Amino acid sequence: MALAAAQEAAYAPCPNSCSGHGNCDNPDRQCDCFDGFTGADCSLMTCPLGPAWADEATGVDAAHNMAECSNRGLCDRTKGTCTCEPGRFEGKACERRTCPNSCNFRGRCESMNALATMRDPGELITQCDTSLICVNSDCSTTNYDNCRSVYAYDNVWDAEMMYGCVCDDGFYGVDCSLRNCPTGDDPLTGSSSSTTPEVNHKMIVTCTATGGTFTLTFKGETTSAIAWDATTSDLITALHGLTTIKSDFDTAVTVTYSGTNLAACKDDSNTIDITFTQNFGNLPLIIPDGSLLTSTGVFEASITTATSIPGTKEDDFCSNRGVCDTETGVCTCTSTDFATSNGANAAGQRGDCGYQTVSQVTSCPGTDGIDCNGKGNCLADYVCECMQGYTGADCSLLACPSGKNWFGFPTAANNAHLDLVECSGAGLCDTEAGTCECMDGFTGSACQLMSCPGDPVCNGNGICYTMGDLAELATVNGEATAYTYGKTPNDPLTWDYDKIQGCKCDEGFEGYDCSLMSCPYGDDPENNQRQFNEVQMVVCDESTGTDGSFQFKFREVEMASPLAYSATVADVKAALEKLSSIASVHVYHDDTSLDATTAAVCASGGRTIYVEFLRPTADVPLLVASYTNLEEVVVSEFRKGTKEWIECSGRGLCDYELGTCTCVTGFGASDGQGNSGIYADCGYKMPIVVGDE
Repeated sequence: MALAAAQEAAYAPCPNSCSGHGNCDNPDRQCDCFDGFTGADCSLMTCPLGPAWADEATGVDAAHNMAECSNRGLCDRTKGTCTCEPGRFEGKACERRTCPNSCNFRGRCESMNALATMRDPGELITQCDTSLICVNSDCSTTNYDNCRSVYAYDNVWDAEMMYGCVCDDGFYGVDCSLRNCPTGDDPLTGSSSSTTPEVNHKMIVTCTATGGTFTLTFKGETTSAIAWDATTSDLITALHGLTTIKSDFDTAVTVTYSGTNLAACKDDSNTIDITFTQNFGNLPLIIPDGSLLTSTGVFEASITTATSIPGTKEDDFCSNRGVCDTETGVCTCTSTDFATSNGANAAGQRGDCGYQTVSQVTSCPGTDGIDCNGKGNCLADYVCECMQGYTGADCSLLACPSGKNWFGFPTAANNAHLDLVECSGAGLCDTEAGTCECMDGFTGSACQLMSCPGDPVCNGNGICYTMGDLAELATVNGEATAYTYGKTPNDPLTWDYDKIQGCKCDEGFEGYDCSLMSCPYGDDPENNQRQFNEVQMVVCDESTGTDGSFQFKFREVEMASPLAYSATVADVKAALEKLSSIASVHVYHDDTSLDATTAAVCASGGRTIYVEFLRPTADVPLLVASYTNLEEVVVSEFRKGTKEWIECSGRGLCDYELGTCTCVTGFGASDGQGNSGIYADCGYKMPIVVGDE
């Protein structure tokens, strides 16, 4: 029996015939995998891509690049599906933030993009007049949608990724777990006898028409069609039909027409005054729609609205005279001096502590007769001005810290997350302790940070950094960059620079949570193209004296100590191979007559040596030289490296649990240069054994 090395073996197929999932690219016998498949033999499946939740920047403010499983899940390569970080992310590519506790089935889980469209346009304008609705100068053509514009959120990386709860009526909180208590006006403030009396909110509706119908929308809810000649009673009935207008216990609005008009609209316009008597505060504008109105008069049909007197009454939980039980949604009034009202400081059924039951209140609320529980100042009208850190009608509750809002309406087009809210909108405030109880996946005193994955963090194999910090740690080909992320203050596109966190894995680990072990890299031994190792030229000039020294840094790893000017090429080789970023180099003199074991690498006028990179291969960055008491040390590229530097040398599959390569048949451990060696990188093409007959 004899052995023979079949170096060409052109008859051999690609690894596993590309598993039927790719084309074989002869003569290099490399698999060109079909879409959806990967690996040296195309036996593995790729997973869906999405913008990375956290990653290292690839340029200034260039982050959230496309990544498998959006960098918040691991790819099951047997199925091509993502296993997302449980309880925190979901979707085919883990591209959606999971809503906390399924919103307790008291709300809907919506994206930032969808949330933006749900905003009441009446919050953004104080009048819907002819300057908005008239398309042409005589207003013969109208477009009432111009009064319904809201700020879009559709061109920021998280528009379809950041999800949150939109709670049903009566509930609130990050997970809709809290019940709203009745709100109302504080009965002790701004009375009619006050120097600055508080007033109800008033709007003016101006209608020009002689036929047709119109509708009015308040807080997102629209009336049924209202006839052009509706009476004040008809209009009140239509408005009371809206659940957004509080008419359960008393008349919610009063309506009057100008002059002696009896119809809502008139050929030369009628002015309608609407006063809100149960909805308090500065209210959003009523949005009209007169697209079905007609006119046979001189003027074109139209209907406009405007706020005439902004409401100044409070609309506080329990009328600021009670404490809200968020489990039951019931107010506990601070004393028997207050009870449920009718909204006008008289007995009623609102449940809001807005009725003053005694003729004269003589103290601020507080326990055992202590005004404001000693945590605030008692002001005129017996209102507590709480000290910092305290809140509530009687200052009995502890306030929680605030942070930039994770989920909320944009404050301008594609501009969100910059307003400050309690617990950053990602936690519930424990008012007994004054601390935020963050939802799963958020951390920080104000829940202002998105947690890094893993338990322990990054599975103990990495360090958790913010997006801003990750950018400053970014490297290209192993070298540091000047990339930053979020350095421009209040940039809406980089709002997350100090909020979202990700793992920077230790050497030898990878994956979004650093749970995977890295496999060896190497050069593909089957690539028949003419390829070269990187060779760098170093010129060291010690003309300034004989006590100089130098050292090198490669891929941000620096020699532990400098080398003397008299160091030999053997010394340089030994020092370089001690760096964690270099496994093997060949160092030699330009002048072959010099003795490698005794000749110094530096000389007066300059001496040239070469450093050939044996491992790693490919086009590597230049060595970075620093020196002391030498004329100069100059490094330049003599020959660019053209070999590959790929996982398992492109001839094996990585077992990420062990960090070892499983080589395809015919390949094994190499020396980094295509020969048999100690590196289990599949970079050695094994000889084929044949037998003599």
